[in-house]
This record gives sequence, structure tokens and C-alpha cells, in this order.
Amino acid sequence: MKTIKNFSLVMVAVLIVLYTGTAFIISDPSADFELKELSIDDRISLAQISTKNSRIGMFKSAVQFSQNPADLGEMDFYGQEIIISDNPNIDKILIGIKSNHNTRIELWNRGAIVESSEKGFSSKMSWGATQSMAVQFYDQSNEKYKGKSTISLRFFEGTGFLGDIGQLSFDLTPYGDLSGEKTIGVFAKSLTSEQLNRPLFSNLEIWKNFQSFD
Repeated sequence: MKTIKNFSLVMVAVLIVLYTGTAFIISDPSADFELKELSIDDRISLAQISTKNSRIGMFKSAVQFSQNPADLGEMDFYGQEIIISDNPNIDKILIGIKSNHNTRIELWNRGAIVESSEKGFSSKMSWGATQSMAVQFYDQSNEKYKGKSTISLRFFEGTGFLGDIGQLSFDLTPYGDLSGEKTIGVFAKSLTSEQLNRPLFSNLEIWKNFQSFD
């Protein structure tokens, strides 16, 4: 029995080492742009970011997020904003999380919502803790999925390998060519009230011309 127990402990240790090593190997390289102290009014243009990455038509952006549970509204919506130029169907995308434990995306054009979609969280979250929102976007100019465009969100704690809280993916292909200039920021709004206690956004990172392993 002692031998079996020792063998089990060794196997657990090996798995932990393999997991840690794999996480390190496939982790993303350093971001092309970082902004530690982030204002709700900050907007970053992809065109102004230089990169050595080569996957044209793709980007990843990530931001840390925290909201005091005492400041939660019934239907608050927090996340990343992507402004898109030169598309007659969409000029803005809002993607993030709601206070009712859903992920949500809104497509906007000329001040009106064109379409929205929601998906419930897959795991529990702790309001007041610091979580991350990572967005991946590729447009019709990308080589891997040529002619197609998709946006996806991962909401997670820690590294995200075991801390996923919510996910959302949305096909943007029907809305035409989205390869125009893009500007990235954050937002916070209430879907039912004019009053909103803003959350804390920090550590915005952007990878240009890049597709993450996750």
C-alpha cells in the first residue's frame, strides 16, 4: 500500500511539473502595447502600434477588471470596446460581462444596436477580485481563416488555464469587410439605469497581428 501511495504522489508531482512547463511554453509573448493605469476614456489605435508579429488581420487584447460587489447594478455591462472604420454595417463592438453572470456582445452602427448576444458563465466568479477579459479578433484580411471574421472573449482568473469563468464567440462574417482601422478601449454602462458605479480597469495589453494559443 505504501508503494502505491508513493507512486501516486510521484505521478501527481510529474503532472504538476508537466502542466507548469506546458503553460510556460505556450504562454503568449510580451504584448506590443501595455498601459498599466487605464482610464475609461483611453482609446488605443492599432495603426499606431508597431509589432514583429506577422499574422495580418488578427489581434488580441486583454485587460484586468475588478468591481466591488457593493457597487453592482442589476444589469451592468463592462468590457472592451472596439471601434471599426470603413464598414457601413458596424462601427463599434462592445464585448464583456454583465452583472447577472452572462457574457455579452453588442454590435453598433450610427448610435444604434444592430445585434446582441449573451451566454451564461461556465464557472463561478468572485466580485471584488481581479479577473481578466481577453478578446481575440480576426477580420477578412487574415490568412488562416481567409474571408471570415470572428471575435471571441475569455473571462478568467489567474492564468486562465484552470480559471475560465465565461466565454463567448461571435461570427462577424455576415457584416462585411472589417479590415479597416480599429481602436481599442474599455467601457462600463448600465442597461437599465442612468446611474453606474464604475469598475476598476487596469493593465491593458495589446498584441497586434497575433493569434494566441488560447
